[in-house]
Amino acid sequence: MTQARKKKLTARIITAIVLYVLAAILILVSVFGFFLRGSDSIQNNLNTMRTHAVLHAASGGLVDSIASQARSDKLKELRARKDFRTLGLDEVNSTCDAAAAAARAEAEALYSNATVQNAAGLENAINAMEKAMSVYGGLREKERAVYSDLYVSLVENVPDWTDLLSAAQEDDAKLFSSLATWAEDLSVPANAHLQDGFVKLAHSMAEKEQAADDAELLQQLTASMVGAVSDWTELSELDDEALWEALNREVEGFSAAEAFKTDLLKKAKEYISAAEKGETIAVETKDEGAATVYDTVTDYSFFTASDALNAASEGVESAYQQLWGELNEIIPDLANLDKKMQKTIRTTLENTVWSGGIDYSSRYNAYAAQEGSEALSGSAAFLMQLSALARNILIAGIALCLLASLFMFWDTLTKRFGIPRTIITLFFIYLCLAAVLYDISVPMMLSNVMIRMGMYGILVLAMMPGIQCGIGLNMGMTIGCIAGLLGIVLSLQFNMTGWYGLLFSCVSGAILALPLGWAYSKLLNRMKGSEMTISTYVGFSFVALMCIGWMMLPFNNPKIIWLLSGHGLRVTHSLLGSYAHLLDEFLAFEVLGVTVPTGLLLFLLVCCLLMWLFSRSRTGIAMSAVGSNPRFAEASGISVNKMRTIGTVLSTMIAAVGIVIYSQAFGYAQLYTAPRQLGFIAASAILIGGATVRKAKVSHVIFGVFLFEGVLVLGQQIANAAVAGGGLSEVMRIMISNGIILYALTQTGGASRE
Repeated sequence: MTQARKKKLTARIITAIVLYVLAAILILVSVFGFFLRGSDSIQNNLNTMRTHAVLHAASGGLVDSIASQARSDKLKELRARKDFRTLGLDEVNSTCDAAAAAARAEAEALYSNATVQNAAGLENAINAMEKAMSVYGGLREKERAVYSDLYVSLVENVPDWTDLLSAAQEDDAKLFSSLATWAEDLSVPANAHLQDGFVKLAHSMAEKEQAADDAELLQQLTASMVGAVSDWTELSELDDEALWEALNREVEGFSAAEAFKTDLLKKAKEYISAAEKGETIAVETKDEGAATVYDTVTDYSFFTASDALNAASEGVESAYQQLWGELNEIIPDLANLDKKMQKTIRTTLENTVWSGGIDYSSRYNAYAAQEGSEALSGSAAFLMQLSALARNILIAGIALCLLASLFMFWDTLTKRFGIPRTIITLFFIYLCLAAVLYDISVPMMLSNVMIRMGMYGILVLAMMPGIQCGIGLNMGMTIGCIAGLLGIVLSLQFNMTGWYGLLFSCVSGAILALPLGWAYSKLLNRMKGSEMTISTYVGFSFVALMCIGWMMLPFNNPKIIWLLSGHGLRVTHSLLGSYAHLLDEFLAFEVLGVTVPTGLLLFLLVCCLLMWLFSRSRTGIAMSAVGSNPRFAEASGISVNKMRTIGTVLSTMIAAVGIVIYSQAFGYAQLYTAPRQLGFIAASAILIGGATVRKAKVSHVIFGVFLFEGVLVLGQQIANAAVAGGGLSEVMRIMISNGIILYALTQTGGASRE
């Protein structure tokens, strides 16, 4: 070992020891904080904070009202002056602000230290309010959870709301019965109060579907109009009726577009004006990439409270009136406030008394937000804050301990797992800790990770044969994806549903992928040494070519073709009612709050097992030999081109099956440009798992897809919680995907694959 290497090792060990010591200190402090929470003195201090916070919330609202009124009065006074218009805006604002500040200071001095004559009465009123809100909050949360489950079940499973509404024939009872067939718990007597809300939901969803269909049809009509009219200037002198007649002669299908007459005439006039100015006329189109999968967000606007919840709400109202009466005795001027300010104060008081939970941290934070800690002495306030931060301190201690372990065992970890996998694994653990810190449900996030793992897993597995046979990262796997999408479209064409439809899509997609993969392999065999570059170009080019193909293929099922022209496939096809989520829900169960999509994961594991068995067969070993050292393999009598062809075809066929599984988990099949980026996602996932551009194993697939999806799912939620507006998840995906691929390519050293 060189002297420089010894110095680096020593520095890492010293750094690790320092971090371990700091971590131990933080963990001990957090344990002390948790111990404090159970003491009687801390609980008494918490109640003292609560009382002071309630008084501050009430007096603070009164002070705000007085300051606002003072500012308004000063502004009226200034406007009454003859020289008001000569005053600058800054001068007016500063004068009004000064008046408000003076009034606020006077009001705070008067009301902030209000004398409580009946402390027991106020305490009892606060306790009653807290108890009533606890009952109401718990019941409300329970009912909203039931509503959310039913809402998600309906939104994700009902294939066509318009058809559902039409079948009911304006009979709400019949419509509700139809809804109950898609969500069985909806018919449970305990959920009877939700009937009206879900009937309104059905009407709303049907209206949205109809609006989306109308928008899609209008876009098609507009595109047809632009394509059919060669010279718009010839129509410039026509009035509306003559223009409409001329368009009917020029454009096929306009005779059935009377409902869009106003919009189409408006567009036509815009095109005429643009043509007269010599401007280019084009229809706006959207380049739709592969959709990012998010959880269905529940819309609670259709939620209806039960009789029990309404009774609990009345209990809260009664308790609040009792508390408001006590506060009025302490601060009589509260009665003079207008209704708007009283409503504002009530919201503040409710959030202070009941923060949504009875755990220590939430109560402390709610009271501290209303300056409840001012009622405590210096040491008591410090101990209260320490006990409130115990969880955060513990998380910081664990994070430092992990970082120290990384420094201490860096060489061992990177040698065993590689630098990318080591760093991403640590990052994933840190994200889990951050999720706890931001009160994000880790079990719920892990449930999402499990689904996405099964959803993307087969696509990631498709990378493995390509790497083993020597073509490297198969960015051209999108050829197989398009074959799989063809299989899905065929199943939709013949209205196949259930397991039969899913199996047909997988088998037909794999069969279609076979000749495509064979032709693709012949091209790669002629371009040895540049496979990844060629595969990227081929994949992108084939996607572009199929954008034309999707419009020309002779499908005729009205559910999948464009409504106007009668030919050409739509961009997005719903699998709801066909075989959406079939594998996800098969044998699914819940453990420790984590929902396990058993069918989806079993399918992935079976495919991985088959790939593992193939890798240990004579052909698989020969293929791996070609990928590791083609010259040695050729000298051993192995046909390099044949093994590369087998690997490429296998990779393409697996990708075809993968896109079917992806689509059934997503609930929709997306055509045109949607599959374009899937190769990059799959490549980065398998590389994170520990694979290289020359070597890959099944374990790399499983571990890689779990890590990659875990980082994205948790990263998205934490980014949304930490950054206003969120939106960092897609940036994170691009950085991780491209960064990992770039790192892997640098490790090849630019060596030839000949």
